[in-house]
Formats: sequence, structure tokens, C-alpha cells
Amino acid sequence: MWAGPTLVLRKSADAGHAYAMSMLGILLTKQGKNAEAEQWYRRAADAGQVNGMYNLGVVLAEQGKNAEAEQWFRKAADGRHAKAMYNLGVLLGDRGKNAEAEQWYRKAAGAGQVNAMHNLGVLLARQGKNAEAEKWFRKAARHRSREGDLQHGDPAN
Repeated sequence: MWAGPTLVLRKSADAGHAYAMSMLGILLTKQGKNAEAEQWYRRAADAGQVNGMYNLGVVLAEQGKNAEAEQWFRKAADGRHAKAMYNLGVLLGDRGKNAEAEQWYRKAAGAGQVNAMHNLGVLLARQGKNAEAEKWFRKAARHRSREGDLQHGDPAN
């Protein structure tokens, strides 16, 4: 089922195309070939491909290599990758660096990342900033509602 796309991506990745490297990593992950996928994510990341940086960060975080994951999330976040901004906020929050986590949640939320909106609301509520927290919870709920409408075929939203 994946043989054709894998071959095409592998040829492009072998030829040095960073986007193909990242896409090949995704395809290999779906096939359960995680070690090989990580190698391709790393090559894509080293070539400056933002999605490769993000995906490498995800793989490293799943392995418990949070310090290295943070480095790659930072690089991807600096490249305006919203999910990387969110994941960076999560890692920082888990380490008790709430002020910096808040900054990254704000950036990710500003880029439309719904989970960041929610987590920012939680963080603000814990700080007693309930009015601002409510604002972010409402934004997250509106975005989730729109996403649900779109998934159910309602193009009006």
C-alpha cells in the first residue's frame, strides 16, 4: 500500500530535498519504522526544514529526551511552527518555567493553535487572571466548534 509513495519520497529525499525527507519520516512513522523515521526527520531538520524539526522534537519527547526535544521545538518555533510553539510551552510548563511557557502559549494561540489557547487559559486561571483565562477558554471553544462543523461538512463556518 505504501510502496509507491515511499519509493518516490525516498528518491527525492536521497537527492537532498528536505521536504521529502520530512514527508518520508512521516510515512515511515505510519509504517512503524520509527528508528528510520527519526533519521529522516533529523536529516530534514539539519537541512533547515521546519516540519522536520518539529517531528524530530516529537520523536525525542516521546523517547523522554526532553532537553534535545526542546532544542528542536525552539528551532521550529522560531520558524513559526505553531505546534512546536505549543509543545515548547508544554515542556517548559512541565519543568515549572511558567512565565516562558506562557510566552510560547501566547505565540501559538496567536497563530491559531487551539490547545495552546486552552493551556494558556489554564495557566492564567492558576494565576488568578480569571477574566483573561475565560477569554482564552472561549476562543478555544469557538475554534473547536468551527473545526467540528467543518469536519461534519458545514462550510458555513
